[in-house]
Amino acid sequence: MPSVPTSGSVPPPPPVWEAQPPETTQRYAGFWLRVAAAIVDGIALWIVWSIILLVLPGETVAPVPEDPDFEVLIDYLNTLVPPRQMIVYAAIVLAYYAFQESSSAQATLGKRMLGIRVATESGARLSLVTASLRSWPVWLPSLAAVAGFGVSTLVGLIAFVSCIAVAFSVRKQGLHDKMAGAVLTRR
Repeated sequence: MPSVPTSGSVPPPPPVWEAQPPETTQRYAGFWLRVAAAIVDGIALWIVWSIILLVLPGETVAPVPEDPDFEVLIDYLNTLVPPRQMIVYAAIVLAYYAFQESSSAQATLGKRMLGIRVATESGARLSLVTASLRSWPVWLPSLAAVAGFGVSTLVGLIAFVSCIAVAFSVRKQGLHDKMAGAVLTRR
């Protein structure tokens, strides 16, 4: 005969077969949404860079050589933007992404506009160092340009592959996101 609970006794927990897994409503920010945010961020950075160029003018550029061979053309491309400007530009891009994504907003201007939030895999805010690491595909190719067109192209290709990985990941993480332990979710 089953015992009847007396006053003051606690009823037993429900059977295991009635247990339900916790619901996850995590919506990851997909590839095209992130591309749209990157376009908005690119416009914001272009405006800032245009203002800075008024203060930090470039050197005069030689005209395009007549009938250049490949090597001459590469040398010409290496002289288009002075190293000082590339370093300043890379620093601005790094600061733009790192400070905004590690802030309480957890997003750049473009990501905020599209309702994207950058966080650690546990949902916490990124540190400044982690946000800097996560943003390497946008600032490192510019910094690599100081070493020359070939190095910049190689680093740019690696950065491109890192970003394209978003389209093929279940959690919509690029290689740079995985390196930083970050996920981008929709609010």
